[in-house]
Amino acid sequence: MTNDLVFLAAHQLAKAIRDRQVSSTEVMFAYLSQIAQHNPALNAIVTLDAENVYERSKAADKALAQGENWGVLHGVPVTIKDTLETKGIRTTSSYEPLADYVPEQDATVVARLRAAGAIILGKTNTPQLASNFQTNSPLFGRTNNPWNHECTPGGSTGGGASAIAAGLSPLELGSDIGGSIRVPAHFCGIFGLKPTEHRVSTFGHIPELPGRPKTIRYLQTVGPLARSVEDLRLCLSLIEGPDPRQSFVLPIPIQVNPVTTLQSCRFAWTEGFGDIPATAETKAALEKLASSLADIGCCVEQHKQPPNFESNVVRNTYLNIYTFELGLSQPDLTQTEQQQRYLCALSDRDILIANMEAFLSNWDVWLTPVVPVPAFTHRQPGEPIEVDGYEFSYLRAIGAYTTIFNLTGNPAVVLPFTQSQSGLPIGVQLVGRRGSDMKLLEIAEKLTQVTDFFQRPPGY
Repeated sequence: MTNDLVFLAAHQLAKAIRDRQVSSTEVMFAYLSQIAQHNPALNAIVTLDAENVYERSKAADKALAQGENWGVLHGVPVTIKDTLETKGIRTTSSYEPLADYVPEQDATVVARLRAAGAIILGKTNTPQLASNFQTNSPLFGRTNNPWNHECTPGGSTGGGASAIAAGLSPLELGSDIGGSIRVPAHFCGIFGLKPTEHRVSTFGHIPELPGRPKTIRYLQTVGPLARSVEDLRLCLSLIEGPDPRQSFVLPIPIQVNPVTTLQSCRFAWTEGFGDIPATAETKAALEKLASSLADIGCCVEQHKQPPNFESNVVRNTYLNIYTFELGLSQPDLTQTEQQQRYLCALSDRDILIANMEAFLSNWDVWLTPVVPVPAFTHRQPGEPIEVDGYEFSYLRAIGAYTTIFNLTGNPAVVLPFTQSQSGLPIGVQLVGRRGSDMKLLEIAEKLTQVTDFFQRPPGY
């Protein structure tokens, strides 16, 4: 029973608690048991708030018995990436100067989950300052992939993805500045959402360091990882919307014309784009999905990539914004030159956004690979990534199909789809127009009729 309980989706747990089929305390004990059994080998959760979780779950049960409902996630445990501030719970971003940092306030998104009745179970592992596509923390060590402990779960929300896949948590709040939600979701066989840029507040995310001025204005988003699309949609509905502490967060768009059937949707698809190819297995998976959609009567058309998206322009524009906003050293440039390069990059970005929106105006969803490869074995950052016998540079290969959508700000959903010959998950990325997050999630949920649902890793 315990093992089944920890693999229920968050919305299912919420209903079971609300209907008094199971208590919040029973749910917490089930998760603490699963964590005790599997976390030592995975190292996914790095700060466990067990004592407070137990007290909070008892309070949740008492409140419900008295007719008090805290919200749609009443008594449901959640985990938070260790880059997001949690009041009273250690938050380090795997950065040694913050090893003992305990925030006095929640990140906006954390506060909104608490306000919906969620209980913070603990914090999940991340690379130092969320700056790698693998999760190997100088404070906490390496996180392993539940599908194969010799493989990475990805990064930088690697601890969260590993925890969700292994049944250590039903819902994770992560962040994504170049693929940090989507890469781990793909590697671990779960669902993930990178929302439209500025749809969700990033207040309380590290980096920036606590007390420092806000410098990261673009590329970065906060979003959920889960075991169902319905949980992604529920979580987004709770965390999205304006934040007085971040004036650039957008109002929530009004959702019109609900999606009735898959057959009413128009799908573009690609087996890869840019100058990094996907593996033959990945290409075959995308072709199979496109064929399955065509077979059930959907409008499906193959497209290499939008016009005027040369790889070097996309890559240079992204890097010039990324390095300037994160304050990374460029010793070969003066400060004035760095500022000018940044301003030029923002102008180039506007053109790329316009081109992407023009392309997507003809399609409800663009189906793409997530990463050119399934999860790979743990390695030093910068070591080449092999794609069907050919080696490609580390960052360019892993982020080949994700960073572009941080640059253009489009929403992107990852669905688990199939497995490689070695038994590792292969996901698919769904991309929509800016602001179309809820429509994209509606389509994604219907698409699970074709792509299938979450599968447990062997042994969990």
